[in-house]
Amino acid sequence: MKKLLFILLITAIVLFSVNRLAAHLYQPKENSRAVIIYTTEWCPYCVALRDTLNQYQIPFTERDTEKSLHGFAGFWVLRGQGVPISVIGSEVIHGYDGQVIADALVSAGYEIPADWPTDE
Repeated sequence: MKKLLFILLITAIVLFSVNRLAAHLYQPKENSRAVIIYTTEWCPYCVALRDTLNQYQIPFTERDTEKSLHGFAGFWVLRGQGVPISVIGSEVIHGYDGQVIADALVSAGYEIPADWPTDE
């Protein structure tokens, strides 16, 4: 019985440590300008987000939640329930709302052109 309790304790400590490390690595940082998007290949909103960022030359890092450990871990830490998830500066945005994304980009220091799509 003591051996089982010891194993459970060690397992709990390891899981807690992994959770804290992942949170440190994937939570947005204050004063950041980074744009990271968590996507899947098949999601039409992910395609629209990716295309919009590319069209307006906003630099971003893309992490596929189904094909990469970074994508899955970030999705988990950010409490994802769907894609896309955008981390823009210190803000986390669930889903694709052009106006919310534009506001976050402006807050992170990016200039958004007048023709930015806001009603998608």
